[in-house]
Amino acid sequence: MKRRKAIGSILLAGGATALVYSGYEWFELTKEPDIAYLLTKKQLLSELAETIIPATPGVPGATEAGVVGFMIPILTECTEPKKLNTFIEGLQDLESHTRSSYHNDFGHCSGKEKEEILQYFENRAAPLSRFAGKVRNKFFGGSFFDTLKQYTVECYCISEKGATLGLSYIPVPGRYEACIPLEPAQRAWATK
Repeated sequence: MKRRKAIGSILLAGGATALVYSGYEWFELTKEPDIAYLLTKKQLLSELAETIIPATPGVPGATEAGVVGFMIPILTECTEPKKLNTFIEGLQDLESHTRSSYHNDFGHCSGKEKEEILQYFENRAAPLSRFAGKVRNKFFGGSFFDTLKQYTVECYCISEKGATLGLSYIPVPGRYEACIPLEPAQRAWATK
């Protein structure tokens, strides 16, 4: 067998293997999401959200703001299936990682351990390059941690307690001003 033919055969076999694996992953992500599993994990989602936005004196955390009450309908009704499947797989992976590494459920871990777990998933979500991240998001949906963080912050900002106590909010502004500088120690504006 000639060298060029052998190299061509190896490249063809490698490309075919990559194509079959990618097709399998695509099929797994486009299947019907397991909504029943997600609905049983409200407590876990609440603890994850509280770890991302914890309560501080005078400012409610994600749990007190009722973030999960907003997050579940957004996930079940407004999220595309491949992104939702990635999110559900990420939740399952988080539970198994927590049990194997810390021998406990996420809710029974200390605050430092919870931050370490979320840091682990944030590091895993980081793409190798901007192009690879865009391709992954396009074909496989956003990563579990990115989706969790995005929905936690959005749901916190649209909740009443988050907008009025966590952010600055004027229910009836007097006049439109395009740029208003923040005063020292002032929170960000809830409305744009």
